[in-house]
Amino acid sequence: MADMKKKISDRFPVDYGDFVLKSSDGMLFHFSRAILAYMSDFFRGMFELPSSDKTQGTAQEPLLVTETAVVLEGLLEQIDPKTLKPVFDNDTIIDILEAARKYQVSIVFDRFRQKISSERDLRNSSRQSGLLYSRPLVVLYIALQHEMPEVGRWALRELMRCSAKLIEEEDVEIAVKSFKYIQRVRRERIQYFQRYIDILAKVSIPHQATNTSRSPVPCTECATARAEFLIQLDRALEREPSLKTFFRLCDAKNATPCTMCGGKRPHFKSEFPTMFSTWFIEIEYLEHSKPAWPIP
Repeated sequence: MADMKKKISDRFPVDYGDFVLKSSDGMLFHFSRAILAYMSDFFRGMFELPSSDKTQGTAQEPLLVTETAVVLEGLLEQIDPKTLKPVFDNDTIIDILEAARKYQVSIVFDRFRQKISSERDLRNSSRQSGLLYSRPLVVLYIALQHEMPEVGRWALRELMRCSAKLIEEEDVEIAVKSFKYIQRVRRERIQYFQRYIDILAKVSIPHQATNTSRSPVPCTECATARAEFLIQLDRALEREPSLKTFFRLCDAKNATPCTMCGGKRPHFKSEFPTMFSTWFIEIEYLEHSKPAWPIP
């Protein structure tokens, strides 16, 4: 990013602009005064003040800001016309947006909304890199801080179905009311899946003929295997109540055949294809629905 020994940004060096900003950790950034005024209401107002100090923002007297070099560089990249496709760094995005609010740079919020909008329909293979899927709690925090209802609804949609690990390992400070709401809607989603588990618990188990009676009896080995599987499914959905988790486990293609009755266990999806096709449509519709906003 920069050579800290020189204290001058490599990205925005001396010949890059006529206005000099100094980050809180001592890095100097040279940027166009005209572009700052055009993109930032804060700087435009400052420059238009009759009493504005003309020496401020020079190499001799750079404008000292409270942002670190990393954050300031990220903000300037968002408004720099020479940066064709500015990107957000997931680790500094909260601070960059806060700086954008402080300096009244509306284009940064427009680009963030576009970023989330483009991520919301990513295929599974591409989701890991998207902020909406990798850090949905951060996206919700940003939506709450900066009054972005549409972004907030997309974040809530992901928080209802994402791995609990993504919530537990995040360190953003969400209001207690908001966090309780997330817990409630996740519990409702878990209970939704538990209805399907209850139905699976009641479906027929393969029968095995006995030596003492011509009437077949339920296979005890299959019954045990299915009970163990349903417990495993319930636990997995407690952690990640999603269509992906449900169908991945129910589509156990390598399930070991029963040694007593020869049944395939517990391959529910192949045993009940019509039922699972209906469930897929129901769950997919549910997962694509956006929660209400604002958070009650």
